[in-house]
Amino acid sequence: MAKRYFKYWGIILLLILNYNVQSQSINNDSTLFESPINIGKNKIINFTGLDKSFQKLKSIKEGSNKQFVIVHFGDSHIQMGHFSGTIKKNLQTIFGDCGEGILFPYSACKSFGPTNLISKFSGNWIWNNLLVNPERTALGITGYCIKTNDTNASFDFAYSQCPYCDSPINIGKIKIFHGINNFGIVSQNDIIDDGYTELDKNSSWEITTITPKTRSSNFTFNFIKTKESQKEFVLYGILFENSQKTGIQYHHFGVVGAQFLEIVKVAPLLIPQLESLKPDLIIFSYGSNESYNPTFDSISYFKEIANFIKKIRVELPNVEFIITSAPDTRSNNVYPTYTKSINNTFRMIAKNTNSAYWDLNAIMGGDGSMESWYKNGLSKKDKLHFIKSGYMLQGNLFSLAFFNAYNEKYPKSIKTTLLISEIEKQAQTFSQIKKDLLPQIQNTNESIKHVVKAGETLVGLSKKYHCSVESIMNLNNLTSTKIIVGRSLKIPNSH
Repeated sequence: MAKRYFKYWGIILLLILNYNVQSQSINNDSTLFESPINIGKNKIINFTGLDKSFQKLKSIKEGSNKQFVIVHFGDSHIQMGHFSGTIKKNLQTIFGDCGEGILFPYSACKSFGPTNLISKFSGNWIWNNLLVNPERTALGITGYCIKTNDTNASFDFAYSQCPYCDSPINIGKIKIFHGINNFGIVSQNDIIDDGYTELDKNSSWEITTITPKTRSSNFTFNFIKTKESQKEFVLYGILFENSQKTGIQYHHFGVVGAQFLEIVKVAPLLIPQLESLKPDLIIFSYGSNESYNPTFDSISYFKEIANFIKKIRVELPNVEFIITSAPDTRSNNVYPTYTKSINNTFRMIAKNTNSAYWDLNAIMGGDGSMESWYKNGLSKKDKLHFIKSGYMLQGNLFSLAFFNAYNEKYPKSIKTTLLISEIEKQAQTFSQIKKDLLPQIQNTNESIKHVVKAGETLVGLSKKYHCSVESIMNLNNLTSTKIIVGRSLKIPNSH
């Protein structure tokens, strides 16, 4: 397997090292940032790495009773939930809603989110995450845990509708992810019908599953010591499982300040817990924090991530991956030295592991584009994080790229006109994006007419209209890639 991933190791390392830019000045000319969004770059690269996912989603769309599970990992951009929440809503609108996945009460760890889970913890509790873990507690899929050795402790959850969901609350079961041989859970609500515990014998964690009798979404839990050996209770997360069995279940886990390598070091339960979720697709969204790390090593980074993907595929051979690039940032106006190196590493990993890749950095406008996002009110003052509308714009762009890739495999399957209109509204301060999207909005027939202008090529037209060169050639009976200025071409309309 190592030969498979590192066959061209020397060439790859040279390419990565060439992108290790040690310093770079920032052009503050405001005209540079007038129209930064590059809609032509909004595509899933190597989407053939998603063939299994698209096949399963197609069967769901056609009526099969299947569940498609997505797990989205990342840093604070994901913990905020706006980016991943927008993707979840868009995908579930097309393929069905099987729930939002495991939630963690970040507020109990002096952090933020999720917005639809209000939690209260009484008694003595301590918390840990990938970055703050003084007791070296084994962490899992959420990257957080909160624990107590106080049998008199309790916790309350008030669960409300996901802010990005159109469907009402539909709780089929409640699954509480916790440590092995922990205190027993006692519900103060009269809701337990067939409560039981599932034990993963290959790891140090358990799931207590509770089936509600009523539609209540407010729960109080206490503890009971059922064995003398029970010393604590460690909470990893809670899943309000949707009773609907068909559609997408979307888990999203972010940790503020986290870097990918933290997962490898302090989350030994991650892969075993992933096995229990049985994901079809894993999305990795890291890189922002690494780009400011003065000790960043691109060679080690490549090895660790590629090996991690390899390990996951040993346990989950059918899972597929999308790696997203780090966005352009300027944390407190500090230039991130390693953004280019990191994103080039991500691209190489995607290529060498047959994973898909989505280049958010290039879509934003590339190096320096954060300045324009900030000036147009889409990022926070720290220029490291985005405001809600900025994240939602990114989520819609990702969704459009995903649907376009799906339509490449299964033409005319998903209509994206409304999504394109929504992107245009969100990015209305950027004049260029309107110009680029206009042909897609105005044309809803089977093909689009385009008159060839000087300097245009089939490759350029394929990028502009999000279709393949071969599809344009086939539609126009072309035998060569050469096109004549002034000729009217038919362009496939997959929207």
